Amino acid sequence: MLSTRNTECGHETEDTCRRSRAAIPYSGRLYSVLPGTAPKFRIMATRLAHFSDIHLTARPLGWRPRDALNKRTTGWVNVKLLGRGARFAHANDVTAALRAEFASRGFDQLVFSGDATALGFPSEMTEAATRLGVGDATLPSGIAVPGNHDLYIRRSVRDRFFETPFAPWQHGQRVSADPYPFAQKVGHVWLIALNSAKPNVLFWDATGRVGVPQLDRFRALCATLSPGPRIVVSHYPLLKEGHQVEPRWHRLHDWRAARDAAAECGISLWLHGHRHHWYTLPTAPNLPFPTICTGSSTQTRRWGYHDYTIDGWHLKGQRRVYDPATRAFVDTDTFEFELPRG
Repeated sequence: MLSTRNTECGHETEDTCRRSRAAIPYSGRLYSVLPGTAPKFRIMATRLAHFSDIHLTARPLGWRPRDALNKRTTGWVNVKLLGRGARFAHANDVTAALRAEFASRGFDQLVFSGDATALGFPSEMTEAATRLGVGDATLPSGIAVPGNHDLYIRRSVRDRFFETPFAPWQHGQRVSADPYPFAQKVGHVWLIALNSAKPNVLFWDATGRVGVPQLDRFRALCATLSPGPRIVVSHYPLLKEGHQVEPRWHRLHDWRAARDAAAECGISLWLHGHRHHWYTLPTAPNLPFPTICTGSSTQTRRWGYHDYTIDGWHLKGQRRVYDPATRAFVDTDTFEFELPRG
């Protein structure tokens, strides 16, 4: 297979294109040309690392008197007394191994679908961003959206608790001053950050909502994007395993409206977390494009992330699972999708 480092042959003369066929890697990827033909370049493959629901915490958390009256108190009881904290006892070690993966596996972009924290404290946000290497120039750039734990209380939205430490992973193309949605072009792929999380008052309420204003901006944003696979990055799933609707107090309230808007916008794939075990959903009568849940990347015995290679409109996924014996990730399952072309 012949290769070139140039992004588009149209930027060079044909002779220059021929001279640049040496197989030289560029950002871990190769451009290819069909053998026995004039220079005719294929779109290069794009490599993504998708992880989610790391639920890191920090000491001190930064409690204030007002927190005794909001959801953080019941959340703390869940973490400290009801066993949730034990499920993430090794989260720091797993995150360190995850960061090593980011540095060594040649990814073009990191994709984080939310729940960086346990209780949504600013100290936890900063801790998570630091441990992940957000803004580290030696790592690939990223795209990030908040989860419901990151927007635990209303002040989280107002004071941008998530967006401030994750600012290097929040850049992109927008149609308004609102933080969401925004789009990033990575190779030939568009990644579109859609915020589906919201603060909830009731301690048992873990629901999300995209909302009509954001969906209107989403449609307007998609109308400005150039051709190529369009992938939504959001915290909440549209559907759970078996193409079923999530339970009432755990679901995305407006999942139908979000699904229909995504279909109108030519979305090819929906990446998410929220549910802590991984699964994939192919297209179905109630789902016009595939969705992939990467699960929790740090929960004991569920820990893992996904390595995606998107070659044209074909996605190949490799699941990588944490091995506590070696403190590293290893290959497990694989899966593939032909992405709808909108």
